[in-house]
Amino acid sequence: MKRIAHILLLLLMLGGVARGQGDPLVEALRNYQSGALNEAKALVDEAVTSPEHAQNAEAWLLRGFIYKDAYKAATSVEQGDPLREEALKSLYRCITLDTAATYKENASQAYDFLTRSFFNDAAKALNEMNVVRAMEVFPKFKEAALLVDPKADLRSRETEFMNALGTVYTKRFNADRTDTGLFASAVEAYKKVLELDAENYGANYNLATLYYNRGVFNIQRIDAEDEIPTILQIQEASREYFQKALPYMLKAHDMNPSRRETLLGLEGIYYSLQDQESSDKFRQLFEEMPPEEDR
Repeated sequence: MKRIAHILLLLLMLGGVARGQGDPLVEALRNYQSGALNEAKALVDEAVTSPEHAQNAEAWLLRGFIYKDAYKAATSVEQGDPLREEALKSLYRCITLDTAATYKENASQAYDFLTRSFFNDAAKALNEMNVVRAMEVFPKFKEAALLVDPKADLRSRETEFMNALGTVYTKRFNADRTDTGLFASAVEAYKKVLELDAENYGANYNLATLYYNRGVFNIQRIDAEDEIPTILQIQEASREYFQKALPYMLKAHDMNPSRRETLLGLEGIYYSLQDQESSDKFRQLFEEMPPEEDR
């Protein structure tokens, strides 16, 4: 904080604007230097609403840093989220007002930090299986990133997020195979990844496994007392899932033929489709493959 405060003080001096003891912008900076963030927030809010500073890029830069540090010091999501939003708005305001690019580097660095924090929050939420929170903050990451750079390529970040989202939905579905909504959500997430990156190994393999396991689960639910028409219907539905799994597992295998997991996956899928010859072929390839530590 002290380093940034000194930078801001230098920038204010370079701005060549004479400011007196009672200037709320100067007082906000002094409070910021001393670590009194609440007082600094109130003073800088007063400054940017005054005619003297409303169009000053430096005032909005200071407000952005004050709110950024207040966000970092927040002890709860409810407290921190509004502070982050205000910090981003202020830094973006600084960037748009700063036609001479005097403060661009400092403002952009702080803005990028806050933008990344949205993505980090989304990733943390998925690690905690909190889909609602993840789906709340990830769009804000995209919005903030595209605001300053409308041509930004966010595909790698989006594929990373959607793959992780698919994994969360898959874990939840595996815990409750009767919840077909979770299955559909997992499929949708992985297909979104493949729309962005058809060569994504993880999405191809995970989607194949998801379809295959759904088919296996259906067969496992067959009861000895079920009538033959019911059994046939279940078997046909399972076959459809195995058929859906096959192209994605083949794609994953083609992308990385040395992965043992895809060989086992293809063995199981072909066996379930009653293609014993193909199943045996991939079983043989698996058995012939040396252990990973020998490769």
